[in-house]
Amino acid sequence: MIKLLCRLCSHLRWPKRRRFRKSNRNKSTLTTSTCSSALVHPNKKPQKPIRVATFNAALFSMAPAVPTNNDEEQNARCDLKPKSILKHSPLHPITSVVPPPERQSKLRVSINLPDNEISLLRSRQSSFSEHEREGGGSSWRWRSVVMRQCNSFSGVEGNDVYGIKSRKTVLEVLRELDADVLALQDVKADEQNDMKPLSDLAKALGMNYVFADSWAPEYGNAVLSRWPIKRSNVQKLFDHTDFRNVLKATIDVPEAGEMNFYCTHLDHLDENWRMKQINAIIQSNNDEPHILAGGLNSLDESDYSQERWTDIVKYYEEIGKPTPKVEVMKYLKSKHYTDAKDYSGECESVVMIAKGQSVQGTCKYGTRVDYILSSSDSTYKFVAGSYLVLSSKGTSDHHIVKVDVVKENNSILNSSPLQEENNNVTKKQQRMKTQPSPSTCIWNKNTYERDID
Repeated sequence: MIKLLCRLCSHLRWPKRRRFRKSNRNKSTLTTSTCSSALVHPNKKPQKPIRVATFNAALFSMAPAVPTNNDEEQNARCDLKPKSILKHSPLHPITSVVPPPERQSKLRVSINLPDNEISLLRSRQSSFSEHEREGGGSSWRWRSVVMRQCNSFSGVEGNDVYGIKSRKTVLEVLRELDADVLALQDVKADEQNDMKPLSDLAKALGMNYVFADSWAPEYGNAVLSRWPIKRSNVQKLFDHTDFRNVLKATIDVPEAGEMNFYCTHLDHLDENWRMKQINAIIQSNNDEPHILAGGLNSLDESDYSQERWTDIVKYYEEIGKPTPKVEVMKYLKSKHYTDAKDYSGECESVVMIAKGQSVQGTCKYGTRVDYILSSSDSTYKFVAGSYLVLSSKGTSDHHIVKVDVVKENNSILNSSPLQEENNNVTKKQQRMKTQPSPSTCIWNKNTYERDID
């Protein structure tokens, strides 16, 4: 009887226990189903564009790199220019670098004036001829006209007209730019002084950097990045006699992967030498997708009307510069490089477009010599309407070129949501293992290749 009662009680409790287990199983199934549904239809934010830019910082000679409270130190830093330490290519004897006095431009014209130097000269010559016909051709008269133009232009930021120094610092204009990846040319990094002023600039911007000296000791190219720079190397462009180089940096972009970013500054006088240099860059990339940024010092003839091109050629001849050439840009187009300028946005009012050309100028002549291009196989694509030439606010005789890019064909974006979650975890673990300390990676000029620990 006792056994029968125990069996009956056990039988009566079993359904309850069963219902409890079933309830748990249903709850577990429901939770899994809900999570799975959330993964299949996530509220994914659009990929944030990456801002890349290039800037010829003019040696920090027109403006200090970072603010300083010491006015004397600031003025001294503004006047720093390499003189006797210049390297000279065998192609360019020292005497050919500076035109004779009678062929030099009489006015040092700032890049932030209402017009570019070539157009100002044409206007001045026209006004001068009219004064001559009227019997009033004194040189001081057109000089005063130009000065009135300078003083009346609201965009002048205390620039270098007649020795006036910029009130802005390089840091200020780069903070306004807010770039994620930045190519700098003509920068100074003194190894004997903790790589200053470049190191000060990078620290103030919160960016990592690498540096390679080029045409003079302590002066050269730099790449700055908001994210870790995994690898970098520098290559002399053509041969051992060529002191210019291309600085290559591989940047670890979060959620997008590696970006290969090249910074270079080609020869400023000889197009044939520039052709050898750009060809060396292309041959050295080992079919590596990349973005190429910097001062190519060559023109793109499609930017200018025939009348404007004639003015440019004539002006170059008058000041002793070599005739402008276009072979480098033609060659890059034949290699299917994409020009960021083809993704232009609305023009910034401070940076004038000279009459007779379809592009913002990047230097004081109003011509475009600074470029951002991407190789045909690059997975980082330019964003339509994002290209712009921004005013350097008198800190340099060049303007800043910027464009936004996004990663195309991203394997994470094309994978399933569950795979994406796993990939993110894996990438986070990898970054924790390999991420270098910020603002500590500097270029050792005695080595030509290194992996950053």
